[in-house]
Formats: sequence, structure tokens, C-alpha cells
Amino acid sequence: MNKIIMTSLVALTTATSFLFNNQSVQAHGRYNYHHIYPFYQPNYCYPITQWLVDEDPAYHPQAYADGYRQGRESAKKGNTYKPRTAGGEFARGFDDGYYGRKFAGQKNIVPNEYRPYTTTDCDWFGF
Repeated sequence: MNKIIMTSLVALTTATSFLFNNQSVQAHGRYNYHHIYPFYQPNYCYPITQWLVDEDPAYHPQAYADGYRQGRESAKKGNTYKPRTAGGEFARGFDDGYYGRKFAGQKNIVPNEYRPYTTTDCDWFGF
């Protein structure tokens, strides 16, 4: 009987300490600035423009030659034909190489496209 009462009191004390002594939880951001400088938090956010380079894998300057080489190697190994998902000059070169056609060379070159996108950067004083 004594053990039951003691166990009950310990369980009750533990449960109440978890209920009343809890602290709020705050998730930290990407960088833990408060560990480096505990009194300064980033307080100035500003938009910046960065450039994204859109490279088309099917039209790079050596796409036809790469496709032709891979097509020849695939045919030598005896692999079954699978159409290429890259498309464009690469797929045309792969088909020519796989079927043993004459090397025709690159016809179309699409230059890389530079597209801007805006993101936000935060700093302490805006420098």
C-alpha cells in the first residue's frame, strides 16, 4: 500500500512539473545570428535580383556529337532503341548514331537564356 501511494505521488509530481514548468518553443531561422551576436537580430530586409541561367540540354553546342557518340555506343552494346527525352539536336544525333547514318553535324544552336528572379536578403543595418 505504501509503494502504491509513493508511486502515485511521484507520478502526480512529475505530471504537474511538466504542465507548469514548460517554456515556449521558437524555431530558429536559416542562420543562428543570436549565437554570434546575441543583441543584434537582422532587421533590414531588401529585395535583390539574381540571374538564372536556363541551359537547354538538347541544344548545347556539342549536343549532336554527344548524341551521335552515345547512339553508336548503344548500338555496339546491342541495347534496344529507346527514344531520348532530351529531344532536339541530341535526340537527332542519337538516332543517326544508333542507326548508323552519316554524321550530319549540328544544325541548330539555341543560346542559353538568362532570366532574372527576385529574392529577399536580410542584414543587420542594410549594408
